[in-house]
Amino acid sequence: MVIFFSLTAIPFFIGLILLCFSQKSKKTGVLLFHRISKKHPKSLSQISAKQLYKFCEQICLSSKKAVVFSQYSMQSENNISIVFDDGDKSVFDIAYPILKKYNLTATVFIASGIIENEKIDDFYSTKNMMSAENIKELSDFGWEIASHGVRHLDLTLLDENDLYGELVHSKAKIEKLTGKPVSALSFPYGSWNEKIVKTAQNCGYEKFAVYRKHKFADEKKIIPATAVYPFDNSEGIKRKISGEINGITKATSLIVPHFAKGTPMFFWNKLYKFP
Repeated sequence: MVIFFSLTAIPFFIGLILLCFSQKSKKTGVLLFHRISKKHPKSLSQISAKQLYKFCEQICLSSKKAVVFSQYSMQSENNISIVFDDGDKSVFDIAYPILKKYNLTATVFIASGIIENEKIDDFYSTKNMMSAENIKELSDFGWEIASHGVRHLDLTLLDENDLYGELVHSKAKIEKLTGKPVSALSFPYGSWNEKIVKTAQNCGYEKFAVYRKHKFADEKKIIPATAVYPFDNSEGIKRKISGEINGITKATSLIVPHFAKGTPMFFWNKLYKFP
């Protein structure tokens, strides 16, 4: 078994790393977070409050202006967008006060099922998610609340009816809560293709955040996002804020998204219409 692993997995990862270094990276100022911990992070999808403080300090020291995702443009060198996927409670409890201290706002792409305390089967228990009141307060303070689907499903695995349901219902539910239009979408698991984009546009979405398949992003309506990880040091954070991502920072930015958030595969029989 060990020999088999060595002959298959190790060459695969070496090849993946070489591919990362060979790809021309897209300079982006969209920085992605998921959860914030008070002390030590317990997963790749979590960073510490201390790291978030450093991140905010670096933004303030830079010439970048923080804007919500729907206002972000890759054609401008001076803007940056802070985004959070899912709607974890730590965004409200920890990130919100920190960003407020630095007079920064952000965009939260929420799985809208959490608004009515629905169970999101494939990633977190609803007890760890923001409440409708939390979401409304962020919106009232100037944060953008955008869509991450209803149940955080891999949109590429859904049939046409379920796909429209995820996109339309999420948008409508968020708009009803915040009283503001929703024009932005982040794809759960980073899974997307041209068909999903076209369908989403038909549902009223105009801009999309993607943290996988960056090379296919058109940089106008489909915008690459780079995640910040618990192992990012001060220099790595500076590079990500500047958009000058290369070397190890570039490799981890392309590889880790494939392992940080889990997979929908274990839920095929329950959540997707497979025979």
